[in-house]
This record gives sequence, C-alpha cells and structure tokens, in this order.
Amino acid sequence: MQKNERLILTAVDYSEQGVAVCKHEGFVVFVKGMLVGEVADVLIMRVNTRQAFGRLMEVIEPSKDRVEPRCPIAYQCGGCQLQHMSAEHQAEFKQKHVTHLFDRQFATHPEVMPIISMEDPWFYRNKSQVPFEVKEELEYGYYRAHSHTILPYETCYIQNDESNQILKFIKDFYFEQSVKPVDLRHVLIKKAFATEQLMVILVHKTKTLPLMNELTSALLTQFPKIKAIVLNVNKKEDNVILGDKFIPLTLESTIEDRLGDFTFKISPSSFYQVNPVQAKVLYDHAVKFAQLKGTETVLDLYSGIGTISLFLAQKAKKVYGIEINPQAIEDAKANAELNNVSNVEFLVGDAKEAVRFFIEEKIQLDVILVDPPRKGLDKDTLDAIMTLSPDRLVYVSCDPSTLVRDCKLLEETYTVEMIQPVDMFAQTYHVETVVLLTKNLNNLRKA
Repeated sequence: MQKNERLILTAVDYSEQGVAVCKHEGFVVFVKGMLVGEVADVLIMRVNTRQAFGRLMEVIEPSKDRVEPRCPIAYQCGGCQLQHMSAEHQAEFKQKHVTHLFDRQFATHPEVMPIISMEDPWFYRNKSQVPFEVKEELEYGYYRAHSHTILPYETCYIQNDESNQILKFIKDFYFEQSVKPVDLRHVLIKKAFATEQLMVILVHKTKTLPLMNELTSALLTQFPKIKAIVLNVNKKEDNVILGDKFIPLTLESTIEDRLGDFTFKISPSSFYQVNPVQAKVLYDHAVKFAQLKGTETVLDLYSGIGTISLFLAQKAKKVYGIEINPQAIEDAKANAELNNVSNVEFLVGDAKEAVRFFIEEKIQLDVILVDPPRKGLDKDTLDAIMTLSPDRLVYVSCDPSTLVRDCKLLEETYTVEMIQPVDMFAQTYHVETVVLLTKNLNNLRKA
C-alpha cells in the first residue's frame, strides 16, 4: 500500500472516535466520514507499518444510516464527528462502544442499559467558546480538525442560537467601526436555558479591548437577555482559553439557571454541564444509583458549583462536596444558600487529599460519587477510595475508556452493578456514562 493510491474499500467497524475501519491486504485503513457496511473510493493519505489513513472520495454503496450533515463544514470542523450518521446509528455506535470496552475488561460482561438519547439533538449546548483572529479582517470560527486553522461559520448547529447571533454581531460591530482588535483571542458565551440569561466573556491579551465600552453598550441594546459581560485577560501563549483576571463590564458578573428543583449561580470560570436537558437525566440517574434512604453520608468528589451535591442532598442525611477550584466552591456555597439546603458542606481541596482527610478523621461515608475530568482518577485517589471503602461508589464519566480502566482497578474492592450511558453530546463521538459499583463483601481492603 502506498500514499496517493486509490482503493475501493468496505468499512467493517469504527474506532473509538467514530472513524470507519477498513481492511486491505493486512492493513487497517482509517477513513473519516464512512459508515460501517459502506463501499467507497478512498485515497490513501498516509501509510505506517500496518496502518493507513485514507480520505473518502466517493461513497459507492451508501448505508441506510447515512444522512446529509446539517452543517456545511461538518467534515472539516473538529467539533462534530458524526453528523453523517442518523440519530439512531449514533446511539447504536455509542452503545456498542461502551459495551465493548466493559466486555473486553470484565469476564462477567456487566449489562449496559440502553443509551438515553435526546429528542432534539440540535442547538443543545449552553456554552460556546470560539477563537477570533485578525487577518485581513476580524474572523471567528472553529478549528479545522487537527490544526489551528480557523474555519469561519455563521451557524453552529449544536450551539444555542443566541451564541451564533452574538458572535456575528461582535464581528460586524468591529467591521462597521473599521477597527481590528488584533488581541481579541476568544469569545465565550454562556446561556442559562431555563432563565434565558446570557453571559459574554471577551478574552483579550490586555485589560483594554478596543471600543470596549461601546461594544458593551451595543451588546446590551441588541440582546436584552445579556445579564453579564466580562473581560478576561489572558497574556499566555498556550492553549488555555481563560486567564486568571476577570474584569466585569456590567453590574452583574454571574447568571442564574434552574435545573430540576434548584437554581444555580454560574460565574465566568465555573464548570456547568453544557447540555442542561441531558444533565437533568444524568443527575437523576446518579442519585438513583446512590440508593439513598435519608440516613447516608455522601462524598461528592469534583463537585464543581454543587449541582450533583444539591441533587444528592435531597435524599441524603449529609453531603460533602470537594472541588479544587476555589471560585467553584464559592459558587457552590452560594448555590446551597440560594436553595436553602443546609445538609451540604463544600470544601476546597484535591480529590485524593480529601479522601485521605476522611480516612484520618475516621468519618464514615456510605456513598462516594466521583465526576472526574476526562483523564479519570489517579492511582492515589483510587487507593484512597478503596481504603475508605464506602458501600457504594457512583462514577460519572465523560470518557468510557478511562472509566473502564478505573472500574477495573477498583475490582479488588468493588463490583460493577449498573451501567447507564447518556448521550450528552449529540453529533460527536463523546458519551457520558454513570456506573454503580457496590462493595465486594468477600474481598475488603482494611482501612
């Protein structure tokens, strides 16, 4: 097999990222945009020892699951990977992916419950963070896959529509003023779906954005639902979007959203699930898996602004929320007070150190819930959890691979009981999963 060779290939499987897997003369060929069962004309772009990467040139025999992507740059953009799949096939792909990962690691083959998908899988994100740059004129867009080249767009079909309108307004504002804000790096927009409040964060290299006051006034006039506009100063030349300094440009610097029975205060730097419709589904299942009867003490690790903690507090005797971000903890405390929840306590701290604290203080925990970042739990945290050994562990994960890895490492003390995938990220290969692990009574680790 050689670069630039044209081959007729059949897709037989998918990679974890939803890329089609084809096989040819001992080579595995990855082709973005193909569906399993399809026959296509493929141009070989790169060849390694036993792997190759091809470009889809023409689908010769299309799958019944193929649909026309709604977005004109879907194949080039790094944001959506599965718009060419029907909603049913996306659900099937994610279901099989999670099932396969667990089956490969666990001889017991724990059952994976049917994935919970969205009724309307479009315009669902409550947060957009979009890079800006000045070439001949000010442009914005998402990065082309595997690059830092910006692909301009006007409508992103998974972002909320207000975000699309605000981004275009900012670009047009500077064009009409004949001003090129060369140090404007990103614009981050948050929308509270229940209250419809909006927050705009302008990420700039310095604390003085050109026409800052005029832009603020124009945004507030054009979009009355904007409650907060904040300037974020980020001088660093790296991939981190937000800097440490926030300068409010409006009287308010937070917005409020409602989820379930609770109201949540959201600040510029705090984490809040990007899909509020599915977040409610996710949290309800996390609480269900915790099997609370009102007498339990629960530890919520990576608690953020306290969303899951407050859901748990409805059913538990006491909840402790641990989060390393001090601003998120301040928001969490404010949220508990806002909702008159008194049986929850929020503490700033690292996850593994927090668990060790509970061990040292001999505080008995009945349930631990973890919702770590994509990289999962580190070994020290896993060891500390097994030493503390609560009756139940609820693991909320945005990466099935690290989830399964961690569940396998916990196998000495815990048994996987229930697995519930939730499609929080329609049109992408990402999937959220909630797992219940119960203590293995035959093999305890002593504290």
